[in-house]
Parts: sequence; C-alpha cells; structure tokens
Amino acid sequence: MSILYEIASIPLTVLIIIVCLVLPVILTICNLYNLCSKVPFHEQAIDRCTFLLGPFLMWLLWQFWSAPDWDVPLYTYIEPYFHTPLASWHMPTILTLLAWALLSFWLVRISGKPLPPLPTVLCISGLETGAFLAVVFIVQLLPHLTEGLWLPFDTFYMVLFPLNYLLTVPRLLRQVIQKQITRLEAAPPDSGKRFVCLCHRVLSRSRSWVLAGFLLALPLLAVLLGILILFGQAPDAAVRAFTETSDWALSQKISPPPIEYDGHYLCTVAVGGHPKLVKPTRYGVRHGKRIVVNRQLCVANAFEQLIMERSPRLHRAVRSFYDTHGYPLSQKLTTPFRADVTYLLMKPLEWFFLLCLYTFDPKPENRIAIQYTGK
Repeated sequence: MSILYEIASIPLTVLIIIVCLVLPVILTICNLYNLCSKVPFHEQAIDRCTFLLGPFLMWLLWQFWSAPDWDVPLYTYIEPYFHTPLASWHMPTILTLLAWALLSFWLVRISGKPLPPLPTVLCISGLETGAFLAVVFIVQLLPHLTEGLWLPFDTFYMVLFPLNYLLTVPRLLRQVIQKQITRLEAAPPDSGKRFVCLCHRVLSRSRSWVLAGFLLALPLLAVLLGILILFGQAPDAAVRAFTETSDWALSQKISPPPIEYDGHYLCTVAVGGHPKLVKPTRYGVRHGKRIVVNRQLCVANAFEQLIMERSPRLHRAVRSFYDTHGYPLSQKLTTPFRADVTYLLMKPLEWFFLLCLYTFDPKPENRIAIQYTGK
C-alpha cells in the first residue's frame, strides 16, 4: 500500500512544481509576447490564468516567507535573512488598493461589451493605481532580487506577478480605450450641444482617457484613505508601508543587530522553526549570548544537567557524541522546514527525557523552568 501511495503521489508533486515554479515563468513569456505582438496568443486565457494564479502564489510565497518587521532582530544563519519589504501595520491600505486594482481588471476583462464611460474611467483609475504599486514593489525588491529567501521561492518569484501585471495592463488599457473611442465615433453627438461636443472631442483621444483615470483616482484615493483612517490607518500609509522597513531599496529604518544562535542544534530549532509548531517561549542566556528557547530545548538541557549530576561518566559520553554530531547538524538547519522536521523527530527523545526527569528528579518542572535563566 505504501508503494502504491508513493507512486500515486508522484504526479501530484510534479503538478505542484509545474504550477508553482514553471507556469509563472511561462505566463510571463506569454504576456511579454502578447504585449509586443499584433496577434496575441490565447489572450483571454493567458490574462485570466495570470490574474487567478498570480495573487494566489503571491499569498503563498508571503506565508512561506514569514519575514518579520524591521524592529524585530533576525538571527544569524537562520532564514529569513531579511525583514519584510512591507510594514505589516500598513498592509490594510496596500491590500485595499490591490483589491481595487484586481476588481478593475476583472470588470474590464469579463465584460463582453464596453462599459459605460464612468465605470470605464473608474476601472482605468484602479488599473493605474495597481500599476503604480507594482512598479514601487519591484523597485523595493531590487537590492535582493537574486538572493535566496526560501529558495526556490525567492524574490525572483515574488516579483513575477507585479511584472506580469505591468505586461498585461498597458495592453488591456489600449483595448478598453480603443473600444470606447470606436463607440464614440459610431454615435456622434448632436452638433447643437456645445458641451457634449467638447466632451466628445476630448474623449475621442486615447490620452484623455488615461488622464481622466489619473484625475479620478485622486478623489477616490482620498475617499478610501478617509475610510481607512477610521480603522486606524495613517493618511500616508501607502508610502510608509515601503519606507518603514529595513534591508530594501526604499527602507528608512535601521533594524536591531542580529542575534547569534548557539551551536546547539535544538537552539537552532527553537529560533528557526515555524513558531506555531516549535513554540518558542522566551529568551534565555547561553555562554553570555541571548538565545530563544522552547520547552523541548529546556527539557533536553534539564536531562543533560540531571545525568551530569547523577552519572558524570555517562554525561561525558553523551556530551562527546553531541559535540561530534550536534554542531554539524545545526549548520544544516538553515530553513524553517528543516528545523520543523528536526523538532518532530526529536519528540520521542523529548518524551524519554521527560520520563527520566519525572522518575529521578523530585521537582522536574522546576529544573526545566530554570534552564538558560542563569540560575
């Protein structure tokens, strides 16, 4: 049964690799071709696939990244190596603008016929706002575009959807504006109405639609920001989201110095694994350096302390084995996934350590609690 399960799981693994790694690159090439070609290649399907897959993969990458804000110290040799490029406390503003941009795209793309003039201008405003966000986000990530942050889910893949957005939107704007101009030319206004004739002449030019979208975006942004201010967002949150960061192109903050992790591989697990799994509890001190500890680390160290007191010879053997294998292992725990796996593999040993502590120590929880406190 296990062999059949492994065979059945291979296509799913290949499918995940194709969807997450190969398909975004293929869509980027297709969007670049469609932007430059007079005869686009499956334009509707490529656009819809881009705007369905792109936001989902961006969300997935962001979850895997789990990069902290600028005011949180990082740990040497433990991923993520950089802070988040967007300040988390300003994310509601960024997400609202992104939602406006995506909604504008789907309204324009799904509609089978030209929208009325005012909804069209509103959608153009949303698309232009999204294009501005995409450009700024790409500029923000440029300093570390080729450096690993959860390889292969690195900044290269984080940039792909904003890049595809910029490849798709100009073509879509050109089509929308051309449809509106064709519609106006097919139904000229009554020559006796001067104001209507003036509007017709203005809107008969493609630049006028782009400018109208930009001008309408300003009051709409003011309304959106006013609503967001009521929910605690700053008036300039869209700018601060990029500047209240460190390590990136537009960053204006300086993060605290990194904290060195100890050579103990369980110290690496406590600081490097996903917090929801490894459950770091507090800071501790080891050899004069501040480290992060969790219960598994404290239990293991309490067990070592116990055997050191009760059987020094056994302790020397255990310590010699650890010094030979533990430190090299800690050098390989460079990703949260590896730290998580090590944490789970150590669970049976942790239970064995607890069994020994509760068997031979009168106050096992006291011994566990004082580990790495200096007491």
